Amino acid sequence: MEEVDLLVKEAFHPYLQKTVDIAVKEGRIYKIAEKLDLQAKEVIFAKGKVVFPSFANMHTHVSMSLLRSLGADLPLMDWLQKVIWPLEGEFVSPEFVRAGAKLGILEMIKSGTTLFMDMYFYEEEVGEVAIESGVRAGLGVGILDFPTKVASGPDGYIERAKSLLENFKGNDKVFVVLCPHAPYTCSPETLRKVLDLSEETGAYIHIHVAETKGEVEKIKEEYGKTPVKHLNDLGLLSEKTLCAHMVWVDEEETQILRETSAVVVHCPESNLKLASGIAPIPRYIKEGVKVCLGTDGPASNDNLDMLEETSTMTKLHKGNTLDAKAIDARTALKIATEEGFKAVGIKGGRVEEGFEADFILVDFDKPHLQPMYDPVAQLVYSAKSSDIDTVVCKGKVLMEKREVKTLDEEKILKEAGEWRDKIWKALQRL
Repeated sequence: MEEVDLLVKEAFHPYLQKTVDIAVKEGRIYKIAEKLDLQAKEVIFAKGKVVFPSFANMHTHVSMSLLRSLGADLPLMDWLQKVIWPLEGEFVSPEFVRAGAKLGILEMIKSGTTLFMDMYFYEEEVGEVAIESGVRAGLGVGILDFPTKVASGPDGYIERAKSLLENFKGNDKVFVVLCPHAPYTCSPETLRKVLDLSEETGAYIHIHVAETKGEVEKIKEEYGKTPVKHLNDLGLLSEKTLCAHMVWVDEEETQILRETSAVVVHCPESNLKLASGIAPIPRYIKEGVKVCLGTDGPASNDNLDMLEETSTMTKLHKGNTLDAKAIDARTALKIATEEGFKAVGIKGGRVEEGFEADFILVDFDKPHLQPMYDPVAQLVYSAKSSDIDTVVCKGKVLMEKREVKTLDEEKILKEAGEWRDKIWKALQRL
């Protein structure tokens, strides 16, 4: 009898509208059918569970989980300049980044995310934790024009990016992206160097763009054009570019995004909390601009919960546009799953034969999810991340029955508490 790596028995498939078995072989979904007669190295009995694709969190700073909620209720630049940057200046180190990555990746697994895009410092530490935990990660060193303890200037950050590219070359889950921080922190010369390295290596570019009104005015004043036009004139916008936030973008710039195939990463909760504004996502969708979803960092969100982010996104745009159909539940789920995988060239985000075996099993046997009529709508509008029972990434079971199999949760939480004590003392001195 044919053997597969993983067999999920009796999961309800919301798009097929029936109960199926799902066979996984060599990291991909091999077969989906009723009552598969196959041997398997591992079997999950999923009766009462509903299968969905796992989430792709396409913009975050995962190690900032150790700074969660600090500077609450401040606008972006005050939050950065008065709280975050001073604390980072004191604490950011390989040890800090590793501990924060463990905490953040644990949170992401428990809330159904198997792919994330990260921008921070000492990203080799994040990569090692990602490999240990079994998730997929696109990692990039933040590139800036000003010195930090990580590098003395843009060339130093770019050298660190080159080293990161070499360290993770050929890894099947961790890939390296280039992360110029933003047009207001990177000169045209720095951005051109990033573009040259991207063209040389094929690496994606991940950058903050048009997050606040103030940023747009600053770039206009300095370069005589908006951030989107500025980046486009430098040649930085392409299908290999992921632009986080994109809140303050006009109609003409929307067409530039469509024509260049640059990807917008929407971060609704962070934009709301920092009072940055509301990105025109329904317009982007209508005009054919590529859109995926991210949480931003857990210090500005203040979590990495993509299910919550998905629900916020669809309700936010209904209310903002006064149109109940602005973003429907199925579109929202696709943006949070398939569009993220697609943005970095991974055939994932759908529970279909031939796709990467990245999926979650959700326990619908809960009062707030019964009776079950439309599982997709109920996932988006009614479910909580704690309803996610099982998480699979590239065919590997990362969590089953709410138990994370690849990380030591108790140890991670203890270490987070130790960092909290140090950081809290420092905060009193600011």
